[in-house]
Amino acid sequence: MTNIQLGALLFANEVTCDNLVKLKNAGFETLSICFWETLGETDLTSLARVTREAGLPVNAISVWGNPLANEETLRGVQTLIDEAYRFGKPFISTFAGRVPSKSVEASLPLFKEVFSELIDQVHRHDCRGLLLENCRMGDLWKRGAWNIAINDAAWSLIFSTLDDPLLGLEWEPCHQVEALLEPLAQLRRWKGRIFHVHGKDAHVDHALLSEIGLYAPDKAIKATLPGCGDTDWQVLMQILLDGGYQGSIDIEAGGTSFFSDFEEKVASLDYLKKCRLSLR
Repeated sequence: MTNIQLGALLFANEVTCDNLVKLKNAGFETLSICFWETLGETDLTSLARVTREAGLPVNAISVWGNPLANEETLRGVQTLIDEAYRFGKPFISTFAGRVPSKSVEASLPLFKEVFSELIDQVHRHDCRGLLLENCRMGDLWKRGAWNIAINDAAWSLIFSTLDDPLLGLEWEPCHQVEALLEPLAQLRRWKGRIFHVHGKDAHVDHALLSEIGLYAPDKAIKATLPGCGDTDWQVLMQILLDGGYQGSIDIEAGGTSFFSDFEEKVASLDYLKKCRLSLR
């Protein structure tokens, strides 16, 4: 029997008693919570209490932003590590950050300085690990403003710069499809470092792509929910399972409310459950 659980990724402001009851009644099994750049005035003690009362295990808490350049984001990561025990034993995730306008290589010294301290903090506290979300945010190899953890070559540099068993990847096929990269092949290469998976996919309209390319105002690649994109999630789960994965897949709604078009999220959950039933 697989240990892969299936849940929902919510922004913190949507973590309410009523919403979590709605998730549980719909069959969601786990929860991930995210913030954008700052924790703001969020009372983490109250937030944790709401999740406990709902009976939904929290597998990951994230503050996405640039911790190498934004002090609020860095403080948010530090606070989440300190407060992780309130939520059980979750992963903490963020972007790897970047020195603004600098290359991946030029950002590595500051990355090592900042994340070495964060990893030391993770070892002192009750959280499962520190994960790097690989959303590119428009960044390129030579320049950007957000994140150096954008592809295989960058990950190789990152983990050779800071190799710790509690440093890993938060991954999803969507970012890989958007890069015209085969996500399942990448998953096979990196399954030992992938500790948390977002339920988000993408679809490439190849006819439109051949006509307009990657940089037109219209897009030939669209983010989707699992079951509506180009990835076979049964194969994806099997790769995870064969690699010893014991985390969750938490469906991500992108930048919109999770409860907008909620029926579509439930249909995606049902698709993932069918995939899970077919695992060896």
